[in-house]
Amino acid sequence: MLWTVIILFSLLCLVPCWIALCKAPTITNTQQSALRVYQSQLNEIKNDLNNGLILEPEYNQAQLEIQRRLLKTDSSIQSSMPQSPLSRGSVIVTGLGLCCIPLAAIGLYLMNGVPSLPAAPLAPRLVEQKEMSQKVAPYIEQLKIRLSSLSMTDPKRIEGYLLLGKIEASRGNLIAASQAWKEALNQQFDPNLAAQIAEVQTQTEGKVSEDSVQLFRKALQAAPKDIPWRELAEQRIAEYERAHR
Repeated sequence: MLWTVIILFSLLCLVPCWIALCKAPTITNTQQSALRVYQSQLNEIKNDLNNGLILEPEYNQAQLEIQRRLLKTDSSIQSSMPQSPLSRGSVIVTGLGLCCIPLAAIGLYLMNGVPSLPAAPLAPRLVEQKEMSQKVAPYIEQLKIRLSSLSMTDPKRIEGYLLLGKIEASRGNLIAASQAWKEALNQQFDPNLAAQIAEVQTQTEGKVSEDSVQLFRKALQAAPKDIPWRELAEQRIAEYERAHR
């Protein structure tokens, strides 16, 4: 059933392309009226010539002027008309090419994806995540105790708090992650880490706090000009300034 829906939606997406290929060119009412007027003028001067109302040089001059206007109108029609429809063979070839797009996409999915793998329900994944978090919790506590016993000048303390923050972030505990990273930042300032902490705090708090904006500003002052997150930090600072005007 799923594959049927996928194929139907793929074909539905190709409908505008088919319409564009098969749609015939059209002429507007104004252009049709202009063509009829010029045609009637040609017939009128032809009748005048036959009835002796005008001489042949006058007829030729009038005919030339009307033909000039007719050609000008025809060129405007050509420029305003859509492209001429493709031949039947071209339409078939183009249509087959369009149909190959969804087929190629499905083929790539069958080759590189895992279509036979059933979708994992959310509830079992949440239970598994909770169990994993409970298993890791004792080790996290041991790591915290170990880090608290290290001196402020010990380089291992920075590495430990960085690791602790990474573990907490992987568990989805961003508040604990930012607290751990702050311990490492207090021991040794790093502009990249400061900007990371400020962004995590902004996401968890739902706004740019004073502490976060101070971290962003310090990070921008210490970071190179071409740092990738400079634009983000400047946007956060601008958000804070707009909110506190």
